[in-house]
Amino acid sequence: MGWLRDGSLQFLARKHRARFRLFVVPLALLLLVWQAWSQQSWAQSEQEGTRSVLLEFTPYPLRPPEVNSPRATLRSFIENANEGINRMRQEVSPEAIKRTMRRAMLTLDLSEIPLATRESIGTEKVLLLKEILDRVETPDFEEIPDAATVKEAGLTEWTIPKTELTIVQIQDGERAGAFLFSRRAVFLLEEFYELVGPLPYKPGASIGAYEDFLYGPGSLLSRSWVAGLPLWSHEVVAGQTLWQWIGLALLLASVVIATGIVYICGKWWDNKFQGVSALVQFGKPLTSIFVILTMPLVSIIVDDAINVTGIPLVGVEFVITTATYGAATWLAALVISRIGEGIINSKRLRSASLNSQLIRTVTRLIALIVVIYIAVIAAESFGIPIAPLIAGLGVGGLAIALAVRPTLENIIGGFILFADKPIRVGDFCSFGDKTGTVEEIGMRSTQLRATDRTTISVPNAQFANMEIVNWANCDEMLILNTIGLRYETKPEQLRYVLAKIREMLFAHPKINQSTLRVRLVGFGASSQDIQIRVYAMTRDWNEFYAIREDVLLRVAEIVDQAGTGFAVPLYLGRDDGLNEERTEAALQQVDRWRRGGRLPFPRLARADRERLAGTLDYPPRGSVEAFRPEGVESEAAEPLSREPEPISNEEARRDT
Repeated sequence: MGWLRDGSLQFLARKHRARFRLFVVPLALLLLVWQAWSQQSWAQSEQEGTRSVLLEFTPYPLRPPEVNSPRATLRSFIENANEGINRMRQEVSPEAIKRTMRRAMLTLDLSEIPLATRESIGTEKVLLLKEILDRVETPDFEEIPDAATVKEAGLTEWTIPKTELTIVQIQDGERAGAFLFSRRAVFLLEEFYELVGPLPYKPGASIGAYEDFLYGPGSLLSRSWVAGLPLWSHEVVAGQTLWQWIGLALLLASVVIATGIVYICGKWWDNKFQGVSALVQFGKPLTSIFVILTMPLVSIIVDDAINVTGIPLVGVEFVITTATYGAATWLAALVISRIGEGIINSKRLRSASLNSQLIRTVTRLIALIVVIYIAVIAAESFGIPIAPLIAGLGVGGLAIALAVRPTLENIIGGFILFADKPIRVGDFCSFGDKTGTVEEIGMRSTQLRATDRTTISVPNAQFANMEIVNWANCDEMLILNTIGLRYETKPEQLRYVLAKIREMLFAHPKINQSTLRVRLVGFGASSQDIQIRVYAMTRDWNEFYAIREDVLLRVAEIVDQAGTGFAVPLYLGRDDGLNEERTEAALQQVDRWRRGGRLPFPRLARADRERLAGTLDYPPRGSVEAFRPEGVESEAAEPLSREPEPISNEEARRDT
C-alpha cells in the first residue's frame, strides 16, 4: 500500500482530473479505509494471541500431521483437534475450520465411511474422540512409543491404557505404514462417549465442544442469532434440535418446489417446440442441470448452516448424492439421445431406415457406457467397494452371458447387418423359402412384409447367416422361358420361329437387346425345345409381369404363323396336325432369306437390329392404354426397393 503515500495517486489524478475525478478520489478513500481497517484487525488478532491467522502463514502449510508412531499420532490429533475447536468457537471462516479438522481426521482410519459423508461424519468423530480423551486418563507423551521404539520393537499397534482406543499401523493402501486410530475404535466412538459421560473433564479440556457442535449452528450462521430463537426451538428431538429439523424441512421443501417449477417450465418449453428439432427441446435437460447445481448448495447449507449431524446427516447426504448422480445419469442419457435424433433430423432420414437405426444403436451404447461410469462413481461415493463387485460380476457374468447369449447373438447380428448392409429398409429380398420387403432393422430382429401382407420377424443372428437375395440391386428383371414345339416341325420352320421371335424381341421397346438370347437348346422326350432368355427393362413387379405376358402372347402368334404348334407329352384325342398352308409359307420365307443371303442365323444382322429397335407397339395396338391412356386407372407400383422418404414432423415428434 506504499504507492498511496508516494504521490503516484496524486499524479494520476492531476493528469486525468477532468475525466476521472469522480472515480479516483472515492476509490482512493476506500483503499485508505480498507488499509487502516486491515492493519487494526491484524493488530487486534495479534494482541489477543489467536492462532487462527498465524496458522495460515506457517512456514510448512502443506506438511501433513505426523503419524509415524503412536506418540506422533496422538500428539497430532490433540493439537489439531484443539485448534479446530478454537476456530469453531471464534467463528472464523468455514474453510479455515475445515482445513484444521481435515488435519485431525488424517489421524483416524475413516476408510469405512463413504466419501459422500466422510468430511461431515469425520468432524463429528474428531469431536467425539476429543471429548473422550478429555475425560479419560492418558499417559504422558514420553511414555508412549515413538518412531524409534516402533522400529526397534516392531510394534504395529498400541492401546491407550484401560481403554479400547487402539492406534494401529496400516498395512496396505495409500496410507500403508501410518499409525491411525483403528476402524473399530472409530466405529465405537458414540458408544464410548456415552460410557465416559459421567466422568469429569480434565484440566484444560475443551468443555462441551461436541454438544456445541451437535446442537449449535454451522459456521455460516451466527451463534448469537440462533441463541435468540425461542426456547422451545432448542429442544432436542431424535438427535437434533427443533430449529434444525424445521430448517431442514423448509430447505428440502423449497428445493422440491423449485425443481417442480423448473420441470413444469421445461415441459411447457418442450411442448411449445415439439416437432421442430430435438436439439431445441432442452426443458428436461435444464431440470437435470438445475438439480446438479442445486444439490451442492443444499449440502453446504445442511452441513455449514443448519449443521445436521449423525444419522439424519447420513440420510440427507444419501438423498443429495442419489439425486445428483441420478440427475447426471438422466442428463447424459437425454443429451446423447437428443444428439442422435438431431443428426437423424438434420439428414432428413426416415425413422425406420438403416442409418437411423445405426445412429440410435451407437448413441444408446454410448449412453450405456456413460451411465455405467456414473454408477461406478456413485458406488464409490456411497462406500461400496468396486473391486469385489467387479470380481463378483466376473463370476456371475459368465452365467448371465450364457443366459442372454441368444440376445447378444442377435445384437451382434444386427451390427453385422449394419456394417455389411446386404439389405436396407424398403428392399425386396428372398431368404430361405420366403420373400418380403424389409420394413425395419432393429437391435434384436428384422421385420419384413411378405407378399401375402403378413409380417415376418427374423432374429438378426439367423438372418445374418442366411443366403439373402436382394432384388433391389437388380437393374433389370429376367424373362426366362422354354417352349417345346412338336416333332413334326421341320428344321426350316424352326428357323422361321427362331428368327421371328428374335425380330419381335429386338423390336420390343421394353426388352434389353444387348443380352437377348433365343436358341434351340435341345430335343426333349416329346418336343423340340427353344429357350428364351431376355431382360425386361423395369424394376417394378407389376410392369414386369405385363411385359412378360406381352412377350409370351407374341411368341404364341409367331408359332401359329409358322404353321406348327406347342408339344404336349401325350396327345389325347385327334387333332388336325400341322397347318400345311402356313407351313409352306414359312418354308418359302426361310428359302427367300437363304437365297438373298439374309438368313438371320446364328444372329440377326446389325442393320436389321437397328431397323427393328423400338418399332413394336407396346402397349399393343388397340389396348386402352395405347388408345386412351388418361382414362386408365394404373395399378399400384410394386418396386424392388423404395427410396427413403424425408422424415416428417410427426415421425420426428414421435421418435423424440
